[in-house]
Amino acid sequence: MLRLASLYCLLSAVALPAFACGPAVPGLEEGASVSVGRMADRVWAVTRLAGQAVAAEAGLWLMVGPGGTVTGQAGCNRYSGLAELDAGVMVFGPLAVTEMACAPEVMALEASFLTLLSQVRGFAVGPEGGLWLSRADGSVVACLK
Repeated sequence: MLRLASLYCLLSAVALPAFACGPAVPGLEEGASVSVGRMADRVWAVTRLAGQAVAAEAGLWLMVGPGGTVTGQAGCNRYSGLAELDAGVMVFGPLAVTEMACAPEVMALEASFLTLLSQVRGFAVGPEGGLWLSRADGSVVACLK
């Protein structure tokens, strides 16, 4: 039942302008997809985090396998773990993170990114290939390209 509720929230959010992370809002009727196959086994670079632009040099990226394996770079440190995946549903489990130290601003961005990943409950892939990660209420956590 939780999955259905999360999927309903996600599908509702996909069609709303609040789900935008770029110049266009991809709705299901406009070709957005909630298929795991559309987002799996690809490196996704974070372009926006909590509504703020993220520079490519920040080094934030994510890769999710079709079985739910998660790997990525959080800025300074690498992370890995598992995520529960279903059509439009993504819930990250505990992530193992390396423990290197970097500049304070890099560490602050990393902490924010990892905290926001723990809030992810859904995803959608836009028709142009962007990936949106959302909370249970449909608000956007991050945009990736």
